[in-house]
Amino acid sequence: MIKKALLFLLVLLCVQSADAKKMLLDRVISIEIKATPIKRILKAIEEKAQVKFSYNPDLIDENKIVDLVIKEKSIRDGLSMIFDGTVRFKEVGNHIVLLQNESKEQIKERRKEKGDYIFQGLISDKRTGKAIQGASVYDVDARFAAVSHANGRYRLEIPKEESVRSLYFKKKGYEAQVIVIRADDAFSWVNNISLVPIEIDVNKIGVSAIEKVEVPIEERALSGALVSEDTYIHSENLEEIDEVRFAQISLVPSVGIGSNLSTNGLITNNLSLNILAGYSNGVDGVEVGGLMNMTKGDVSGVQVAGITSLVGGDVQGVQAAGIANLIQGNFDGTQISGVSGIVKGDFIGFQGSGISSIVRGGYRGIQLSGISNVAFKDSYGFQFAGISNTVFDTLVGGQVSGIANFALKGSNYLQVSGITNLAENNYGLQVTGIFNRAKHNGGLQLGLVNLSKTSTGIAIGLFNYVRKGYHKTEVAANEIFPVNLTFKTGVQRLYNTYHFGVKFGPSRAYAAGLGFGTFFRLNNKMTISLDLSGDMAYEPELNVNGFSQLYKLSSTFDYQIAKWVTVFGGPSFNVNVMQFQDDTGQYNSNLSFNPFYNEQFTNAGVQCWVGGQIGFRF
Repeated sequence: MIKKALLFLLVLLCVQSADAKKMLLDRVISIEIKATPIKRILKAIEEKAQVKFSYNPDLIDENKIVDLVIKEKSIRDGLSMIFDGTVRFKEVGNHIVLLQNESKEQIKERRKEKGDYIFQGLISDKRTGKAIQGASVYDVDARFAAVSHANGRYRLEIPKEESVRSLYFKKKGYEAQVIVIRADDAFSWVNNISLVPIEIDVNKIGVSAIEKVEVPIEERALSGALVSEDTYIHSENLEEIDEVRFAQISLVPSVGIGSNLSTNGLITNNLSLNILAGYSNGVDGVEVGGLMNMTKGDVSGVQVAGITSLVGGDVQGVQAAGIANLIQGNFDGTQISGVSGIVKGDFIGFQGSGISSIVRGGYRGIQLSGISNVAFKDSYGFQFAGISNTVFDTLVGGQVSGIANFALKGSNYLQVSGITNLAENNYGLQVTGIFNRAKHNGGLQLGLVNLSKTSTGIAIGLFNYVRKGYHKTEVAANEIFPVNLTFKTGVQRLYNTYHFGVKFGPSRAYAAGLGFGTFFRLNNKMTISLDLSGDMAYEPELNVNGFSQLYKLSSTFDYQIAKWVTVFGGPSFNVNVMQFQDDTGQYNSNLSFNPFYNEQFTNAGVQCWVGGQIGFRF
């Protein structure tokens, strides 16, 4: 089963990558020019292909006389013929940047120096001469970026590798500017840049277009707190840049830990692993998030999240989340959520949620929900819900609901109402709004409550119980809460966790939450457990207006000392997202332990630390 799933993902990735958008360098042209300077040939290519070349004439001999005769070939082929391997080509926005090549030996020696190139200067408005705050400086090769301060000053540090660097300067509302320099004779350079404002015809801006603007995922309460200010600025300034990387790994986007650094909002990834949460411009392949995936643009392929996936564009493929999927664009494929799946555009395919499925646009296919299905436009298939189905236009096919089916127009060929699914054996997909029960579950159970006597499959929902499965009660202590009570239920490969913690004394606090985990057996007495959880923490008292969000990734070594008693202990990685300010205007919390990261952002405060826990399991 696992081998087949992996094979499916690899095949899907290859298909998606083959269908990726065409790059500037891949644009096909025909041109015949003989005995002409390189700079004139480049101008001719610019006119034919609607691109712009950026280079340094001190580094490239633009007056060299060459021939270029190509027919129905790419720009890349033409440039390779002109420069014969002495120049490498990079794309950024609508620019093709020409950079002088260096030998591998030169780059290897420069890396040994373990230093940084430092680029700094002032960015100003060319028309007014005033300093520009919040402009982006982006290195085309290394993908490092910096933001200009209130005085217009910027400072960008790049590890020493290639000495010929290309910097892309851009501020939303201004034209981009590209410079190419050689950086091998010193370690610091000053380049003052003047950006030209873009003229906007306000008469051409329609009121209806303004009314339809959605709130970006970066400005929402939780997702906005996880995206750093610099990352958000770069995604706004450099929206024309859509870099593609084969693979990336990140911890959380707000602290800049990840292979894509602060430019993760510009990157479309083929393979993406977000240990806790991740932010990207797009997905064209497979993305897995421990807690959350945040995608500014489109998703094509497979996206899986422990809690939720937020997508600002369209989704085509398979999407699964422990709690909710939120799509601002259109959806075409399969969507599975523990609580809710919301698509604001057109939906074509399969949607399953523990509580609610909502489609604002057109609907085609199958919806599965715990409480209600709502489709505001045409529907051509089945809806399954625990309580109600509602269609404001036409339904052709069927509706299945716990209490009521409702459709305003058109013919309804099948409407069925029900509350529970009962089966002797489930080897496929068992879905209901409230209750699933099977003697043996060999496939997938999806619902609020899933029960089975034995199981070799997976159950996703608020409460999963296997009679001959994994049931444990834990009493433990960690660095924050000296008393913790946890219940675990499910099977070895995937169990649910429900926990409550108390901190006594003058800084009294409470925490409650849920999560999931798995364990690996070493021998008859020893196992290793891996749990991922999220808690709502209140201090000093239970108050819905003041809380923190505690996320924990923990690993424990478990040793069975008696038939019903296991002792365990191990480290944990903790992230505390503080949502509310104190009287001083700061985000403060007593729920941390020697944090190695403590930062104040516009919408929240974030603390990270490494802790641990010990306890007994019964």
